Amino acid sequence: MDCVQCPSCSAPTRTLETRAAEDGGAVRRRRECRGCGRRFTSLERRVSDPAWVLKRGGERRPFDRTKLRAGLIRATHKRPVSDHDVEALVNRIEAECGRAGGELAAERIAELSLEGLSELDAGAYLQFAGVELADPDAIREALARLESGEGINPANREKTAAAFRPSRRAGSGVTPKRRQRGDG
Repeated sequence: MDCVQCPSCSAPTRTLETRAAEDGGAVRRRRECRGCGRRFTSLERRVSDPAWVLKRGGERRPFDRTKLRAGLIRATHKRPVSDHDVEALVNRIEAECGRAGGELAAERIAELSLEGLSELDAGAYLQFAGVELADPDAIREALARLESGEGINPANREKTAAAFRPSRRAGSGVTPKRRQRGDG
């Protein structure tokens, strides 16, 4: 017997359908109440042992997937990266933390984030690298890796190359975008 109670009448429910959720880290179940007949969906995620982040100062903090996701969303703002891709990257980093025994250094989380973003979009990679890499030499290294195409998803290689081409402006001061719109 199912132990999930109906949110309306608190009667026991039965499972009608079970499938993997779209984010891959949860199970989606369609349920029906035995008392009132109401149908609803539940999402179930396995609760794992708490994961920890080892900060640069030696301090240990709980791994916060919401905080990581928010940072990646900021990096992908106005970039052609879907929320689904960001969620998959967060799941991948969280799984790596589990494989590492439940503890990862903050630097390793940043590296994994940069690796994942380099596969998704060069602009998002640079956005994140600009925040994470405080050393100008490290930022130059990241730019050199992008220019050489190292670690870039082949599907994004042309977009990456376009990001490093200098833009050309018309001699009249009309930008290419304004010319396309007919504003010039």
